[in-house]
Parts: sequence; C-alpha cells; structure tokens
Amino acid sequence: MRDNSKEEEYSSTHSIMAMPKHISFPEFANSSELLNESMMFLFTTCAAAMQFINIYRTNWWLPQSNINNTLNFYYIEPFLIILIVAMNSRRLIYCLSMRALDLLLPTNYHRLWRICKFLIEDIILAMLVFCIVMMYNNQNNLSIFLLIYLFVVYYLIFGLKIEPFLRFICEIRGAYFNALPLHCCTVQPQAIRDEIELLRNDFNNRLKQVIFTSVFNAYYAGFLPCFFATAIHYNVWWCMQHIIFVWLSVLTMSIVFAFPSKYSDILHRAALHLGCWSKLELRPGADCVVSAAAANWNKSTLWPHNTVTKCAGELYRCQGPVTVAFPSNSGHLRFYKLFHNPASIYAILTVAQACIIIAGISLLCYAIEWNFILSLSFITLTNQFTFFKLMRDYLITKRIYQTECAINIDKFTD
Repeated sequence: MRDNSKEEEYSSTHSIMAMPKHISFPEFANSSELLNESMMFLFTTCAAAMQFINIYRTNWWLPQSNINNTLNFYYIEPFLIILIVAMNSRRLIYCLSMRALDLLLPTNYHRLWRICKFLIEDIILAMLVFCIVMMYNNQNNLSIFLLIYLFVVYYLIFGLKIEPFLRFICEIRGAYFNALPLHCCTVQPQAIRDEIELLRNDFNNRLKQVIFTSVFNAYYAGFLPCFFATAIHYNVWWCMQHIIFVWLSVLTMSIVFAFPSKYSDILHRAALHLGCWSKLELRPGADCVVSAAAANWNKSTLWPHNTVTKCAGELYRCQGPVTVAFPSNSGHLRFYKLFHNPASIYAILTVAQACIIIAGISLLCYAIEWNFILSLSFITLTNQFTFFKLMRDYLITKRIYQTECAINIDKFTD
C-alpha cells in the first residue's frame, strides 16, 4: 500500500507539472532511399567522368589539330572505370535487390529472406574484390594499397559490419517508423534519458556515415583517376579543385539525406524533455542563501524550469522547460545545445551551400578550357537541388520553432 501511494503521488506530481508543448510538424514528401541512392550514383559517376575529361582531354577543337577524339581513351585503365562504377553503384544495387526481395518473397519467409540477403551482399563484395584483383595484375603494391586504403578506414570506423558499407541508413536497436526513430512524450526521467541515448547513438552513426560516404565517393570519383594518370600531363590545380567540390557536394547531399527536417524535429522534441543545467558560481552574499535553499539533485525527479539544485558541491540552474539531464554530463548538454533549435543548424548549412554555389560560379569566370567549364557547370547545377532542400528545411523549422518557443515561454512564465 505504501509503494502504491508513492507511485500515485509521483504520477500526480508529474501530471500537474507543465510539459513542453510540441507543434505538429507538416507532412511533405521526402526522398526515398532508392531515389537518394539513384541520385548519389548518378552524381558520383558523372563527377568521375568529369575528372577523366579533365585529365585525358585533347585539343581536338584547334583548327590545325590532327586529333579527332575528345579524350585519350587508350591511356585510361578500363578496370579502374569498372571499379569506380562498381563502388558508386554498390548501394543502389543493394537497395534494388532488397526492394525486389520485399516484393517477391512472402512476409513469413524470414529465413529465406535472410539467406537471399547474405547472398546479395556476398555477390556485391565479390564483384568489388574481382575488380581490385584485376587491377593488381597491372599495378604495383602502392597502387593496390591506395585502392583498399578506405576499406581499412571503414574497418576502423564500423568494424566487421557489412550493412553500413552497402546501406546508408542502418537502424539500431529501438523503435523506428519509416527509417526514423520514434519519440515518446513521457514524464519518466529514466525513460527520457534512455531515449536520448538511443537518439545520440543513431545521430552519431548517421554522422559517421555522412563523413565516410563523402570521403569515399570523393576518393574513388576524384582522387584515383588522378593517381593512375601516370602517362599524361594534366592541370593538377583544377583536378584537385574538382575533388574538393565533389567532396563538399557529396557531404551536403549526404547531410540532407541523413538529417531531414522531420528527423531533426524528433531530436528537438527529445531535447525539450531532456533540458539542460547551467553551472552557477558560488559567491558570498545572496548565492549562499540560494545554496542553502537549493534541493539536492535526484535522478528520479523531473525538475521544473529555473530550478536551482545542488550536485557534487556545485549549484546548477535548470535552463530548459523541464530538465532530467545529469548536471555534469557533457553529452546531455551538447545534445540540448544542438537540437533545442535545429533551425540554426539548417541556417548554417544553407549559408555553406550558398557559398559552394557562389564559389563555383565565381570560378567559371576564370575557366577558359571547355572541360573546366563543363565540370564546374555540372557541380554548380547539381548543388542547386541540395540548396533548395536546405533552404526549405530552414524556412519550415524557423517558422515552427519560433511559434513553439513563444508558446512554451508563455506557458512557463504563467
């Protein structure tokens, strides 16, 4: 009876406490995984083609030139092209294969579905190994090391897991819907902190995937064609510039795909429930009175706004609408600072994407040769779509969170 009365008192106390107010996020069409992988494959393949043009172009357009071909095709390593296309298409092939399995196999054939999945993974990996082995017959050991260098980096980041190599978004243990984690509005402090740990792990996995994907695609689509061009002279500066633009473009494309505004809204809602603490400096005078009146921090308590508490001999003030975070946990503090207003993140990304486009347009003024104009025009035009998505997410999140912030301020100041 005593335990039941305590639970009733606990639930009634938290039900009376004002909780953060969430505004329903608008539903708009987001790109599917298949569409995003198709766009990424087309972009990286075309970017690799532009790099080959920058390296192996000829002066066919000169009036007294005897060259009829636009490229020196006989200098290009054919297995290098096959390897680059295979690397760029691995996720698209895997995504198409998984979609075909979902359509062809009944839902109750789980074991057969897993066997087919492993076979598809082995076939894709065998294709990549075959391309590297064929390259080994014509190259030295350093060249082969550069071909497999990023696989070593992948092992250090993801370990022996195969799925992150073949799929961009991999769900970890938890509740998901349409490849997005679910947020549960609860008043249980431990449940909120457990949800934050799940979201932090999911965010970190997506961030690692974004960084690895951008470096991997820029490496195979931009750097390797330059490294294997040993029998021809080319403009190193323009080729290195192309690698940088490809890396930045894939980086922003991956960020838009991995962190859509709907996903950031889930993290934003969890951050409002988590809250944060700001450390107070102990000074003689009024702070001593506050320190004497402050309650000791308890992990099972849902702390209201502007509350002062003591933890490990330090004073902390609640900064969020409600707070269940650990006062000395830097991870909780970073999570709240990042996602209590994701509109600022999209603003920074939008400005960065605008700078990429402006830089590409500015460099077009100095481009003289046709191949440089072609590659810069391709990079600049394809970045327009990413810029549109980032600008759309920024405008939507800014309007929503301004209204939500005003509602919560009025709610917690009453």
